[in-house]
Amino acid sequence: MPSVLGLHHIRLPVVDVEASSDWYRTIFGFEVLLYEEEESRAVGAVLRHSNGIVLGLHQVEAAVVAALEGFNVLGLTADDLTAWSDELDRLEVIRGDVTRSSVGYFIEVIDPNGTIVQLHTAEQPNVEEG
Repeated sequence: MPSVLGLHHIRLPVVDVEASSDWYRTIFGFEVLLYEEEESRAVGAVLRHSNGIVLGLHQVEAAVVAALEGFNVLGLTADDLTAWSDELDRLEVIRGDVTRSSVGYFIEVIDPNGTIVQLHTAEQPNVEEG
């Protein structure tokens, strides 16, 4: 069987590309690689994190974005959820509590489009813990 080498990119539908780009830059440290513009407004953006994750943001109709509202589309691995909780509080980002799940601990935040982003610990519980 041929190999899958890794994750190439994640593409998220958004209502406002510039507001969403600013949010992902401010909250998670993504850098904008390019904007796609039509009629002097951004309709798409490609962002990259220093860890190599590439995130595409593409403007779509509000109904498409609304269909994903409250759905966890993006899960990022985080180093220290306590430090992240403090940072999110400093940035005045509404967040959930640190929560235990079958795949480790996580915090949920909601992006400007209502999409849930989870910050997960890298460690996962073993059979006895899960």
